[in-house]
Amino acid sequence: MMSNTWIRLTGAGRRSAIIGAVLAGVAAFLAVGAAEAANKTLTVGIEQEPTGFDAVKGRVLGEAPASVMLTMVDRLMAYDADGKLKGELAESMTASEDGLTYIFKLRKGVKFHDGSDFTADDVVTHYNRVLDPASKYVGLMFISPIKGAEKVDDHTVRINLKHPWQPMRDGLSAFALCCFIPSAKAVAADTMNRQPVGTGPYRFKEWRGGDKIVVERNPNYWNKDAKVHFDEIVFKVLPDQQTRQAALQSGEIDVHWTDRGHSIVQAKSDPKLTVYSRNGEGGGILFLNNSKPPLDDVRVRRALSMAWDQKYYVESQLQNTQLVTKTGFDDEGKCDSGYLGDAKFAEAKKLVAEIGKPIEVELMHTATQRGREYGLLWQQLAKRAGITMKLKPMDQVAFIGNVFKNDYQMAGWRIADAGDIGPQLFALLQSKSPYNLAHYADPEMDKLLVTMRTAPTPEKRKTAMCSVVRKMNQDAPILWASGRTHNAIAKKGLKGLRPLYQGVVDVRFAWFD
Repeated sequence: MMSNTWIRLTGAGRRSAIIGAVLAGVAAFLAVGAAEAANKTLTVGIEQEPTGFDAVKGRVLGEAPASVMLTMVDRLMAYDADGKLKGELAESMTASEDGLTYIFKLRKGVKFHDGSDFTADDVVTHYNRVLDPASKYVGLMFISPIKGAEKVDDHTVRINLKHPWQPMRDGLSAFALCCFIPSAKAVAADTMNRQPVGTGPYRFKEWRGGDKIVVERNPNYWNKDAKVHFDEIVFKVLPDQQTRQAALQSGEIDVHWTDRGHSIVQAKSDPKLTVYSRNGEGGGILFLNNSKPPLDDVRVRRALSMAWDQKYYVESQLQNTQLVTKTGFDDEGKCDSGYLGDAKFAEAKKLVAEIGKPIEVELMHTATQRGREYGLLWQQLAKRAGITMKLKPMDQVAFIGNVFKNDYQMAGWRIADAGDIGPQLFALLQSKSPYNLAHYADPEMDKLLVTMRTAPTPEKRKTAMCSVVRKMNQDAPILWASGRTHNAIAKKGLKGLRPLYQGVVDVRFAWFD
């Protein structure tokens, strides 16, 4: 039998066999080494550099900075890869029957990167700090239904609400600075903003302003069931989309988030790349400043709303890589949205004729190619409705400044995908809100917003939210430019990316195949 047969090799044949075996062994060794080296470092291209990681001093956490934060600092609760809400730093969350109290049982044996123990004191100190008006946390308006946090014991926290508040059912799992639990010690030492200390799978290593942020594997990560593959993750700051895409194609980076239709469509046909997509809530919006004539006339605002062609915009400029929306949330078509568009030019012209005088408005847009294309489309659509539109290109910083200074007529903005957009609708539409950037005031809307905010059940909240959006669409202080689909482009071999919840590229447990 073959297993008992010896083949005798002599001379050149024997030498060839030995050399072949050695080369095969070397090749196998190099292949394993290459695979191990590939999993040493992951490089992520990010559009925006964080302003900081301290909840008060960092102010705002966009999608890209949240990707960085997520590797280092944990939340109480989080959605897993299957879309189920589960405990992160909390083992469990229990709500009282009246919806006014939430009890969080915290994990034991969790340590911060500096070696200190994670306890209820860290949670209570953090939440009471951001809830204190004296701290001037910029997101306070969005979490103001929370009355405060108190320590029950070292591993139990009670959070009290002023009234039932349905977003609390998500367990404070949003990718907002207020939801990440920092080391109270680091906050007290005033180092959290630039040298964050958390409990996450990676710990802070280096931050070179304008260049990169580097995190390294946390050898004492509490979740032993989660496989952490990379020794380091490098977050490379590349604000320009084309530069990020070129860096991905050249191998300089491994993955990046994008909302550019051309790049997404191109990547889908590239066999070396993978596109990850997820539909979310919120979307692009347009403020119509109610304090600036002629936009103080609801007929002008409605005419502009009727003239806008969201479907055409999504198809032509966004190349169908974003959704079309009438409400900004997944209502399954059940909301009576009151949406006035799209491209109803005859109806828009009737309103313009009713006003009886020439109408001229000014649209402020970013001085980018995308901003210019958006402005030109609006100009053409407004003209078909009988409205003259001037365009005012601005750089990004000046653009934002003008909106907050109330120095504009029309300006693009967005409602972020926060899982529940109700708090943002409240902030943008409530008459006395500091974030009412369209300067819209209506007593009926204020009542609807309170009903939405204090709804005792998810079903009643959804009904109230439909009423809010319907009135917003009818009064047109804010128009929907598009819905929200999040996209990330990665090298083909990158595996283990979590779903793009709220647009955040979650690479904590990714690896190279």
